[in-house]
Amino acid sequence: MAVSVDFSVSWLASARLPAAHAGTLLRLLSAVRTGGSLKQAAHALGLSYRFAWGLLGEAGRAFGAPLVEFQRGRGARPTPLGEKLLWADGLVRRALDARLGELRREIESGLLATLPQRLPRLLIHASHDLAIPLLGTLCAGRADVEITFRGSDDCLAALAQERCELAGFHVADALPRAAAAAAALGRWLDPRKHLLIHFVTREQGLIARPDSHIRNVHDLARPGVRFIHRQNVSEPGSRGEQDWSVAAAVAQGRADAGFGLRPDAVRFDLDFVPLAVERYFLACSRSAARAAPVRILLEALRSPEFRQRVARLPGYNAAKAGMREPLDAALNWVDRARPATKRRRGN
Repeated sequence: MAVSVDFSVSWLASARLPAAHAGTLLRLLSAVRTGGSLKQAAHALGLSYRFAWGLLGEAGRAFGAPLVEFQRGRGARPTPLGEKLLWADGLVRRALDARLGELRREIESGLLATLPQRLPRLLIHASHDLAIPLLGTLCAGRADVEITFRGSDDCLAALAQERCELAGFHVADALPRAAAAAAALGRWLDPRKHLLIHFVTREQGLIARPDSHIRNVHDLARPGVRFIHRQNVSEPGSRGEQDWSVAAAVAQGRADAGFGLRPDAVRFDLDFVPLAVERYFLACSRSAARAAPVRILLEALRSPEFRQRVARLPGYNAAKAGMREPLDAALNWVDRARPATKRRRGN
């Protein structure tokens, strides 16, 4: 018996726009706003360009006005009406996400308690990421996935000490975080014993108030700009809570800007200035990669459903999810991020 509870909230519909199409429309508008291109947005959602174009036409006729505007040489962006629909969708989801999450866990717990068989257990220690909880959902009924959020270094230490089967960590394309990741990899993992599994890439940057006119890190030095720091701690769940608190503080006017992920900015209708692309990996032992729980996880990572769900997170990409690589894939990424002058000094 497989148990998986996934609520699908549908609030937008009209006589000329079925509810099923309305949900896809909202995701398409969000992807257009993020990428500035209808073609890229359709690809990210697994839609054909023809279908995406037709859906916009259908919605335009239903509402009596276009939802996306196209400008020569400047791509595409939602019209004011399209932005207003995304604003309304954000209100709905902020109001329901927490309650539906509690309800889902309660239902799954009650149903799983009646399962006669014992599922394979998979322990994951991971640095916080918005896509990580999808693993438990997609593996439900096939594997019992237990996720603990900690700092990257703590996660890699747990894997090296065999306190978990998988360790999740991220490597940025900018120093000093890249150098820190290299040190942690070298300290805890053995290339002969461990390997990497691609998870996602995500955008890290500045979350700023729309009226702050902050366009780059240099603007933070302007007189009067209030910047909120995220402390570097490693308690379970702390990274996600801090990312959330940074975006909330900016949205509430208690700060002008702070560091965070693109989805946090989108959730609060704030500006986002991309600064780095982070690759998120899952590390495991080579023997664990051959065992049933990790094989089940790899099937979930390589599924179209996982890519479609990750595509709903602005700034995320799961094109290489589930690919296996040696440890030096992350180290090579760090080396590419290191300034050329520093590389020459080391030669």
